[in-house]
Amino acid sequence: MFKRKTYTTPEGQYYTLYKDMLEQPHLLVAGATGSGKSVVINGIIYTALYKSPCEMQFIFIDPKRVELVDYKPLPHTIAYASEPGNMIQALNTAMNITEERYKAMQKAHLKKYPGGAVYVIIDELADLMTTNKRQVQPLLQRLCQVGRAANVHVIAATQCPLATVIPTPIKVNFDARVGLRTRSNQDSRNIIGVKGCEFLPRYGKGYYMTPEGIQLYNIPMYTEEELHSMVEYWTPRKPRLKRA
Repeated sequence: MFKRKTYTTPEGQYYTLYKDMLEQPHLLVAGATGSGKSVVINGIIYTALYKSPCEMQFIFIDPKRVELVDYKPLPHTIAYASEPGNMIQALNTAMNITEERYKAMQKAHLKKYPGGAVYVIIDELADLMTTNKRQVQPLLQRLCQVGRAANVHVIAATQCPLATVIPTPIKVNFDARVGLRTRSNQDSRNIIGVKGCEFLPRYGKGYYMTPEGIQLYNIPMYTEEELHSMVEYWTPRKPRLKRA
């Protein structure tokens, strides 16, 4: 049976849920087209932006070229990729960061990297996998397997969580998942292991699965104005030229 939990205060809606998602090793957000995957991804990014670039950074992979481009100017952004070659390069960048952190951990005799988090945000995982599966699959699989100890985390959205699109060796690393409305109970099982997502309303609710269990939540949404204001706050402004 599902445990139901609903936040009633704005603080709970706008911070606690997304903060918990940011603390997971990796996160998969899945649902049908128009079910609110972008709402969840934007909410996670907005919540993460309460931290400075010294505390947290992003690598954005945006196959659709329009979902994550507004975050490109952020000082937190290590890389933004929307072209096939650039997306492979972005994954390599994340892997290089992970390997460098492991070297630092080995030198300091640590099992977990103590520095700031790096979030690899993938807007449509299925699109990425079909771009160049031969190169993407081993890179992403390795990153998911070793990233957590290095404080490098993958947050991916997809409308097609099938094993034929997202191989099981990659999918099993996403032990935290958000299941939004799906077209069928089989799609729901592919996301959270049980049926239920097919009965959700089109917007506003989703199942959040972690190793602790599955709970039904109201999914909070930040407005476009709030998202724009946060990006504007962090984006370096160009100095105005003084008139002679």
